[in-house]
Amino acid sequence: MIARNFLAARRFAQAGVGCLLCLACGSSSPSGSGAAGTGNGGAIAGAGAGGAGGPGGTGGAAGAAGPGGAPGAGSSGSSATSGAGGAGAGPVGVAGSSGSAGSSPSAAGSGGSSGSAASAGAGGAAAGPVVPVQVAGSSTYRFSYGDTIFEIDAQTGARVSKLSLAGADMIVTTAADATTWGSVFWTAPRTGTWVPEWPPPDAIDKNPYTAAISGAHLVTTGMADATLGVSMVKDYAADAASGWITINYTIKSTKAQKAAPWEVSRVPRGGITFFPLGSSVTKGPLTISQLDGIVWFDDATKSVMDPGDGSKLIADGKSGWEAYALGGNLFLKRFVDQPASAQAPGEGEICIYPGKSWIEFEVQGPYTQIAAGGSLPWKVEWRLVKIPSTVTVAVGSATLVSFVQQQLAL
Repeated sequence: MIARNFLAARRFAQAGVGCLLCLACGSSSPSGSGAAGTGNGGAIAGAGAGGAGGPGGTGGAAGAAGPGGAPGAGSSGSSATSGAGGAGAGPVGVAGSSGSAGSSPSAAGSGGSSGSAASAGAGGAAAGPVVPVQVAGSSTYRFSYGDTIFEIDAQTGARVSKLSLAGADMIVTTAADATTWGSVFWTAPRTGTWVPEWPPPDAIDKNPYTAAISGAHLVTTGMADATLGVSMVKDYAADAASGWITINYTIKSTKAQKAAPWEVSRVPRGGITFFPLGSSVTKGPLTISQLDGIVWFDDATKSVMDPGDGSKLIADGKSGWEAYALGGNLFLKRFVDQPASAQAPGEGEICIYPGKSWIEFEVQGPYTQIAAGGSLPWKVEWRLVKIPSTVTVAVGSATLVSFVQQQLAL
């Protein structure tokens, strides 16, 4: 998509319509209406110039960004007033500044300045794919849009190390050990396949991954674990327009085996976890409620602990989502729903495990036979959003479930 936009922008420049700062002439009469401003939709640089006011008229509004950088027409200026320049706008760039007003009713206002890259949309609002950047002097890669920051630590298993909204982090970022923090990706089940069964294999969990920015994606590749016979690829992307983060996981196997993809996200304690129930749920050490087809776990007391046997809630979900509400924010996961028959032995499509200072907010994909040299792809989407004050955040809340449904439709 980025390459296509770049080529479109280059063609417009070659055709003589790619100027980023221009004046549009209107009527020659001092009392005449200003001509419509025009602006080219931005491509890579996301720059659209504002339309200038014609003589005797206000500046035309910025040209709307057309698909692939096509020019869009601005509105006409009104008559007999100073010509105010339109604001620049681009689909993948920070909006340009407003143009200056004309010095007199017969003078044209100047066009807005061109937008810059890395954010998008008119008025500075972000829109479209977000290009990740490497944080200077670190192994961390960041997607940033609006009030959301999403980071991946390539040096530590390419795990998600931050997911925050307006400074409130929904991922546990530190721990006393190198394992129990962030969001990670494993194979299930661990019983009978991991050697030993704990901790997770270093190669997939915490060793360095090779990271490369490819367009608007961060693609990370891990080394193979010799005993488990798998390596992992994690492809991260974020879209500012929809607010959804997409994670495409791939399990690559060096031997024939059966495995399920398994995402484990450590979230801070104290929130409410809920999801639609499929065929069954085993509550483990948790106290849960089942209301109108939804399973709820309220961790307000932060008192439930693993009794020492590693037990957890295991469930077959329904409709392909699970959610965690904490501090006025909603962390939502969306995935392809799997039947109970496709779940790994002793595991579930949805799992919740209470740790000392975190809750493991888990989802698993289908238990699948993988050929030697073969691979198993799997996708999970995330969305972090502020919960409106009109929504009741409580066990059994119909407005909270309705709010989730609204987000899933985006």
